[in-house]
Amino acid sequence: MERRTIEKLLGQTSVICQPKHALATFGATSIDYYLVSPIEEMKDRTRLRRGRVLSEKPKILTPESWSERFSGFGEDAREFSEWISSRYAAALRALEYNFKNSDMSTQVISEAPPQVVGRIRGEIESESAGAKALIACPDAAWPLALMKFSLDESVRSFPTNVRDLDRRGLFNPGEAEEARHRREIEALFASASADRSVLELLGQKLREYGLFAEYEGRFLSFF
Repeated sequence: MERRTIEKLLGQTSVICQPKHALATFGATSIDYYLVSPIEEMKDRTRLRRGRVLSEKPKILTPESWSERFSGFGEDAREFSEWISSRYAAALRALEYNFKNSDMSTQVISEAPPQVVGRIRGEIESESAGAKALIACPDAAWPLALMKFSLDESVRSFPTNVRDLDRRGLFNPGEAEEARHRREIEALFASASADRSVLELLGQKLREYGLFAEYEGRFLSFF
């Protein structure tokens, strides 16, 4: 299909109702959809497709994975890409979204498309659950319309998903682990102030986490 044809079909496609919430960050998201299409030469008939799009849990593409995407840039490409990735870590944050269409059924309704759209829209808007979508599109373009809708949902959800992952330190797991180690060390220092028997464990953890040199003066002050 030519690009001009695709653009024309997309120009005739519109999302009437979209899900009220973004795609889930830490799990899969199921969206029930209605695709309403006119039938050529049958003005009083509408083809209605119903189904479900499942968006899998977003996968993190780390800066390290991006560093493998440079090829043909010379012998030093790997070293250069590692340097670039470390400087552009925030900008290189990315998520991979995967979608699956399932349970689709098709029926022809003895109503014109505007009436079908209005009726379904009213049903969706009256419900509190908001994981439903209503899309009007040309009959032959339903796969294109559904794919574009899915990708648009990922674009809409991306800022929320990134913010949720960032709050848990999942983009920089090394930093998150170090933060946990430091919280554990601080808790052990507090315990050691009241119970000297904790000092042995504290010293062990400082060496295990490679933090002894940093906390050496504070640790030795107990003696």
